[in-house]
Amino acid sequence: MRLNDENASFRFNQKGLRKFLGDLECEIMELVWKLANPTVTVREVFDALRQDRDIAYTTVMTTMVRLSEKGLLKIVDKIGLANCYMPEYEREEFLTTAVKLVLDIFTSQFPRESSEFMEQYQAKLAKKAQRKK
Repeated sequence: MRLNDENASFRFNQKGLRKFLGDLECEIMELVWKLANPTVTVREVFDALRQDRDIAYTTVMTTMVRLSEKGLLKIVDKIGLANCYMPEYEREEFLTTAVKLVLDIFTSQFPRESSEFMEQYQAKLAKKAQRKK
């Protein structure tokens, strides 16, 4: 998901990061966030991925290039022929930005419905807080 792309898709039927990213993109980003110190190579991500699944090195490389084109990874260096990648956003920063983008879309395109939902949600949270006391 390009965070500044009007054509970015939001997958309602998926959980967590998969709402914003494809399955392999999600796995790769999770590994990049975990392994980058401060950079990570395709080989490092590939080696971690292939412990759990059968995957081609070129598939990982292509996906990381696409994540770079989408602005989620940045190429910061080279080791020989290998690119060194860094995440453009920390995980929480990505999630916060993506959620804000989705909420902005809903509140601008469905203002009444969004407002009603937020009021009901706030009431629900208040009721939950009252029960905890």
